[in-house]
Amino acid sequence: MGARFTALLLVGAASLMILASSMFGSSSSGAGRIVHVTERGVAAARQQQLAATAAGSRSRLTNLAEAAPGGGGAAAPPLATATASAASPERPAARGALDGSLEAALRVAVPGEAPGFVMASFANSALNDHLVNFVLCAVRARAPFVIGAVDQAAFTMLSARRDAPTYVTPMAKEGASLDGSNQHSSGSWKRFAGMRTGEVLRMVRLGYSVLHTDIDVVWLRSPEPYLMCSGEASRPGGEHGPGSRFECGPLLSADVAVSSDNMSPGRDTEGRASYSAGGTFNTGILFLRPTVKGRAFAEEWHANVVSPPPGSRYVSLTSDQQVFNHMMRKPRQWPGVDAPHGSAVMREAWDGGRVTLGSLPLALFLNGHGYFVQRADLRLKVSPFAVHATYSLDNHDGVAKRQRFREAALWAADPPPRPEARYLALNFSTPPLVQTKIDKYGRANAANIDVHSAALNAYVAELRDALALARALGRTLVLPRWTCWCDRMWSGSDDIFHFG
Repeated sequence: MGARFTALLLVGAASLMILASSMFGSSSSGAGRIVHVTERGVAAARQQQLAATAAGSRSRLTNLAEAAPGGGGAAAPPLATATASAASPERPAARGALDGSLEAALRVAVPGEAPGFVMASFANSALNDHLVNFVLCAVRARAPFVIGAVDQAAFTMLSARRDAPTYVTPMAKEGASLDGSNQHSSGSWKRFAGMRTGEVLRMVRLGYSVLHTDIDVVWLRSPEPYLMCSGEASRPGGEHGPGSRFECGPLLSADVAVSSDNMSPGRDTEGRASYSAGGTFNTGILFLRPTVKGRAFAEEWHANVVSPPPGSRYVSLTSDQQVFNHMMRKPRQWPGVDAPHGSAVMREAWDGGRVTLGSLPLALFLNGHGYFVQRADLRLKVSPFAVHATYSLDNHDGVAKRQRFREAALWAADPPPRPEARYLALNFSTPPLVQTKIDKYGRANAANIDVHSAALNAYVAELRDALALARALGRTLVLPRWTCWCDRMWSGSDDIFHFG
């Protein structure tokens, strides 16, 4: 519900220049103040807003002095700096000629004589902002990557940059257009799925270890040392060395490794393959090694997507992910794959064992719910490689996912704030009626639809007043961190919702 509400606010108020810059999450009491900010940009506005909330002033809407240039304190860093730690220096700019071919893009992405590890993603110009965000984050993470441009406009935009190894995919060469739908049943999605499985297959055939990644994944660190079990991280005492919590050695036996849509990073960390097998495998983060079995699987996966055998169980499936899940499991069995508790790999995958399937740890390759809602990385004390903007719940479209990333300070594709911009920040405090209901149920039992409904009504009323004031003052509204009391996902997850 929270993600849906945020995205709707953003879309519905776009004409009023609304900037929703904070995410739904838990919050204690706070204070609301009208914040007048000029020339510092939204980062400074947000910084002062948080300070005002912590100070606990009582008014719902209060004036904050203008932050003039040279005013006290340094401005908060822009969002772009939040995509990687200071210890991760930027990857050198891509060098070499990009002539539109896959081979040229791979030479730029992975210099050297022999093929190595590479990430591969695909998108068209309708997602230019997500393309830019992906590139900026992957570069900061020092992760080698190529991007297959699904139309000529995307290739033109990316090839003009010095940091984006890109090439023209068969769909772009054919001038094929997408209908804009991200529904797996749409014709354009099926064609796109067939194209990208074919392009992943091409790279595997060339000898590359390929990590297929959706464009709505933010890469915080390079996963190469873990997936290839190389470098300092793999040695005794290293982050992924022998005996570590996420040891990389056992995953080396996997020909294919996949991420998960499961909801409990904690249970995944304990059970690994046994827990992963009980949910949907998500091919938005999928690793394939160029082993004999890995290549054979890539061949058949692509064939079952584009031209499934008549009468087979793949004919009625509408996406490459569905085909992948059905291929890996025995028909009419669940989970249909041998997945020992605590193991990094699953046996008897794909026709009873034609491939060894690895489980990518959910805590390291976090889905949207695990990161945005649960903040499992903080609770489990891990530094994830990636955040995949799943569970956005607003048609899973670019607007909702962009907003999710913005809320988490993982969006680097916005232009710098205008020096002349003027802002109005609405800070958070618990509305009186909501506090009454919280007191009625007790804090431990307040996560229910009654409290949530009261809070939603109060937030809408606050937003109405703040919008009117922002419009009257000619300022951009900065929204607060509103508490969401109900989770829309009805499945077991760490410290969010439990069965039994």
